Amino acid sequence: MDDQTPATTLILALGNPLRADDGVGAAVIEALRDHRLPPDVELLDGGTPGLETVLYFEGRSRVIVVDAADMGLEPGEWRRFTLGDATLKSNDMGLRGTLHYAGLAEAIALADAMGALPPELIIFGIQPESIGWEPGLSEPLCAAVDIVAGKVLAEIS
Repeated sequence: MDDQTPATTLILALGNPLRADDGVGAAVIEALRDHRLPPDVELLDGGTPGLETVLYFEGRSRVIVVDAADMGLEPGEWRRFTLGDATLKSNDMGLRGTLHYAGLAEAIALADAMGALPPELIIFGIQPESIGWEPGLSEPLCAAVDIVAGKVLAEIS
């Protein structure tokens, strides 16, 4: 692949490591950096983007998103979703879902409308314990990082 061609698979972390457990996606990306990945896989800490998330989808056959998600579970519990499994609702701040669900949901809808949605979109949501203005993950999320990283590795094997 040259510098102009995106990797066919993108593993995209969303979240803010300065907001406690909201940084779990970045922690999973860091854990994945310790593994030998196929050459067509790119790791990206996307931070807290809005609609520009669509730009990350372009030209990809598969995108795996890892993010903190308020799902009403015990802290550190995680779930794997595809677009067929769950619907992220936009413009309703009272709904549960990924902590960036408004931006992610709107980006997914925009990508779909533009024909830029990857054929395969997988979301790993990890239940946070704390989302405050402090760096570092809680103990339950620290324990979940390697588990979720292993599940992401299984997706790309």
